[in-house]
Amino acid sequence: MQVSDEQIRWFRLRRSGLVEPFATPETTAARLAGVQAQILSASTLALWNRSAAGAGTAEEVAARLFDARSLIRLWGQRRTLHLYAAEDWPVMQAACAERRTWWERSAAMEPAFDLAAYRRGVERVAGLLRERGTLSRKELRAADIPLPPELYSPWGGVFAELVRLGVACHARWDGGEARYASREHWLPEMPWSPPTAEAANVELARRYFRGYGPATVADFTYWRGVGAAEGRRWAGALADELVPVHTGEPGGGSRGTFILRDDLPALLETPPEPGAWPVRMLGRFDPLLLAHRVKDWVVPPGAYARVWRPAGHIEAVVLVHGRVVATWRYDRIGVGSLAVRVFPFGRLPGAAVGKALRRQAREVARFFGLRLAGVRIERLPAGTGRTKV
Repeated sequence: MQVSDEQIRWFRLRRSGLVEPFATPETTAARLAGVQAQILSASTLALWNRSAAGAGTAEEVAARLFDARSLIRLWGQRRTLHLYAAEDWPVMQAACAERRTWWERSAAMEPAFDLAAYRRGVERVAGLLRERGTLSRKELRAADIPLPPELYSPWGGVFAELVRLGVACHARWDGGEARYASREHWLPEMPWSPPTAEAANVELARRYFRGYGPATVADFTYWRGVGAAEGRRWAGALADELVPVHTGEPGGGSRGTFILRDDLPALLETPPEPGAWPVRMLGRFDPLLLAHRVKDWVVPPGAYARVWRPAGHIEAVVLVHGRVVATWRYDRIGVGSLAVRVFPFGRLPGAAVGKALRRQAREVARFFGLRLAGVRIERLPAGTGRTKV
């Protein structure tokens, strides 16, 4: 069955909550199978961009994470931090538990590595965390538990291992230092009966194709951050639920690109005229930019280096007619103000886009509890002229 690039973009925008928003931030996190949260403000902005209720400000989203605890922050797919609906914690823990840690892989390669002592140390830290409820690295060092130096790593260390085991999650930062909470302390009433790792990963594959299809198995493997054999196995378990579609995308075709059978009628709908598509200012590391191995459907190939920056940084982007036409950044100005700069790839398509940008920039400022100081278009390279929107 043949579908157009425009049908694909429209379907993906709708499934991402960028046309009709999801009911709540928790629903958004569940439908997208997590929102990358290496930068917490970026993840809360992604939820705000897609949620109808409960995401009016960054503080309100943070309250759901740290006070109501209906959202949870864990290391998940691609071994990176994500926000998930709290009720999905058992599924995510099961999905990631089978991945061997760096220390376990080291034991297989270095016979001198004492894996038993490593595991005893992890269990002692788990016991201390359960005893105290929450713990920071500074407090862990003071507890004088013998651990390899690498387990104090700010990139996760022993706490990443406790998250993998379902023992811990991220708590609210304290004095500029990350804290971690035991599951029993953070969500004492949560039922804990994780599925098998295989069942959890098949469920993630199902959510992936529902939220980001049409997609290839290579896309799913890229999004999940696993080996090709694992990706093929988990997607293959959905053989009775997936149907092939012909697309105009690289790698598309009846053998390569799939969608859930139940979603095919929505995919085949005729998209509205370009002017009826939403103009959206998506934040850094937005889920839409992380879901597919080949990005041509959303970003012009010549602009890749403008969006995917050195050291793994992914810029905030402006979306028009389902495609990225610019990047943008914000700066805090003085006390209580926010200035937005937009860096278009070319001429912005029409005055209506400028008006929509100014309107959404005001909403972004309000989200951060600030007043909009202005929106400015900056042509690149710098110094070639600046005009206000």
